[in-house]
Amino acid sequence: MPASQSVALPLRGQFRALYQQLKRRGALAHTPVVFCEGDSWFSTPLAMNLLDWIVSPAPQDEERGVPLLGRGGLFFRAERSGDHASRNPDDPKRSMFVRDNIDDLIGWYANFEFDLILLSAGGNDFVEGFLKRTLGSRSGLSAQAAFQRVLDSGKYETVRKAYALFLQAAIAARPGVPVLAHSYDYPLLIGRAGALTPGNLGVAALLKKSVGPWIGPYIQGIAEAERPAFARLLIDGFEQHVLRALKADARFAAVFDYVDLRGTLTQPGQWFDEMHPTEAGFHALATKFRGAMLGKLPAAKR
Repeated sequence: MPASQSVALPLRGQFRALYQQLKRRGALAHTPVVFCEGDSWFSTPLAMNLLDWIVSPAPQDEERGVPLLGRGGLFFRAERSGDHASRNPDDPKRSMFVRDNIDDLIGWYANFEFDLILLSAGGNDFVEGFLKRTLGSRSGLSAQAAFQRVLDSGKYETVRKAYALFLQAAIAARPGVPVLAHSYDYPLLIGRAGALTPGNLGVAALLKKSVGPWIGPYIQGIAEAERPAFARLLIDGFEQHVLRALKADARFAAVFDYVDLRGTLTQPGQWFDEMHPTEAGFHALATKFRGAMLGKLPAAKR
């Protein structure tokens, strides 16, 4: 079996060492170097997630020596499950696009010749504590009325500004390097927690029996029949008021883009819980995401 064509390294010393080896060999001319920051869609250990599928070839592809991402690649992975894009009021240390964390990331990013930035951020900003604070104990809300409260909260603007803060720093450090984000897909299992087993999480599953839910318990004031519609409005709002608005912003239009993943996973069996697809679901999403990534890389590295 041939060696994997891509390498993912979350440890900075390891990344630096391998990067320097590739540079000495002249291999950087055809090896994509990708910087990744994000949330659980890039980092969940419950299954092969969206980024895992891109970094690691499927077994049958590995057997045939087929790189999953063009010519393979070197991936620096900084993502963590549970992180917010904007400042997390409940746990400020779990915040991606805030000044301290941006300074740390860009201080690292600026020292290497990255070809692409991948972002997965914003989903956690709109669940749990945010929903509890925004909807409170109100009852009898329609999906539209509840969503209006989300709009009135200014949260989309807050998340968009957080993204913009990161994008400004990244562009200043390395002008012209493309940045690719993604929308989320419409959740189909509102209120469903994810069951943990030794098979999907190892022995840690014996200490914690489930994950989530992050939406259902906080939208009890919405009529039950309208809860799926509310979740769809949240996802549509993120695409419209964050991602689409950033792409239309003249400051970022030359580098920022996103993959619209809405409507990809239409079967409940493709979802593990409220917010996370199954391994097969992530594979379907990764197929779309990978195509967009290849289009952003230099021709010699595709």
